[in-house]
Amino acid sequence: MESNKEVEVELEEIATVEEDKEKEDQKKETKAALSPNDFAAENVEEGYINSTLNSPSEHEYFVPSSTRSYTVNKDPSLDILRKLRVYRIVSLVLLVICVLLLIMALVLFMKLTGTRPCQEVEQTTRSLWEQKCSLERCQELYQVPQRLCSDCGKGWLRFENTCYFLSQNRLTWQQSRKECQRKGGDLAVITNERVQMYLNTKGNLHYWIGLNHLETNEWTWINNTALTVRYWGDVSFPGQCAILAGNEPPERSWRPSSCSLYLQYICQKM
Repeated sequence: MESNKEVEVELEEIATVEEDKEKEDQKKETKAALSPNDFAAENVEEGYINSTLNSPSEHEYFVPSSTRSYTVNKDPSLDILRKLRVYRIVSLVLLVICVLLLIMALVLFMKLTGTRPCQEVEQTTRSLWEQKCSLERCQELYQVPQRLCSDCGKGWLRFENTCYFLSQNRLTWQQSRKECQRKGGDLAVITNERVQMYLNTKGNLHYWIGLNHLETNEWTWINNTALTVRYWGDVSFPGQCAILAGNEPPERSWRPSSCSLYLQYICQKM
């Protein structure tokens, strides 16, 4: 009896193993027939996560890599800088064009009106003044009286209708006057602002001028002309003769001084 039972138990175990094996084979066949999505769902239900992907780069969450889209963030400041650069280049080109057009307009204007450049006019004027002046030449070029064309002489300067000489040597006031008379003139007499400005800018030394109060208590010119304009500066110095200080402002460049001092002088002649 016991042997029969043992045989039955063994047969039942064999049947159970064969049944389990058959079920396992059926399960394998079912899995082979399933699609990848069904297979993934089945695996999820079973508690695992399996992938049938051949490589991670092919899909992303079961989506083919060829269908992926990428978004690139662009910096808006780069577009602004690019636009500013283009604007500057365009502005520079327009500025150059405007300058060229202005130059062309000036050239055409000078050609049409016959106007010569300033440098050419200045050179022509200088060359004319350097020519020997004669009555005919003077009347032809300047339409002025004959006396304005007379030569002042070497070392003399012409201003308006008068010739002036600024000395380099030093003499007393009386000696300076005698030297000016020997040259055909006398010490300078300043009767207007134009002459004062001219003489003050031509020299930067102290010069005797024809102003004194040797015989009277009032300052008078050597030609007895009334003292109508005054350009006194520091009057605290003692003296009876006047000097013009070329290194002082024109409106206050006169000062009294002792007539015995040795100074430069200014002569004038007509």
